[in-house]
Amino acid sequence: MKTTIGLESPYKCLNVLGNELRVKIIELLKQKPLTVQEICEKLNREQSAVSHSLQQLRKCRFVDYRKKGKEREYYLQSNIFKKGDKPIFELIEEHVRKNCLRDKIC
Repeated sequence: MKTTIGLESPYKCLNVLGNELRVKIIELLKQKPLTVQEICEKLNREQSAVSHSLQQLRKCRFVDYRKKGKEREYYLQSNIFKKGDKPIFELIEEHVRKNCLRDKIC
């Protein structure tokens, strides 16, 4: 299926979402912002794996963080995961158009 914004960017974002740990992190962050340590505890995963996943999610602008004392508190930056009706590919295209293509990331 040909997309209106080109094929490469949406597939990179889909690839980022193709990781079980990243999807679990998104599910947690849908509930409320969390620090890396809190995510590690809730998912029983090592800090390095969680940090790497957060870095990938942040690169595609799915998540961002704010300083909370000496820690970073991560939150969902995109409302993409809260829109229930649209097919996922349309949501990814919309996200890429708004966030990735503008700054040539993803």
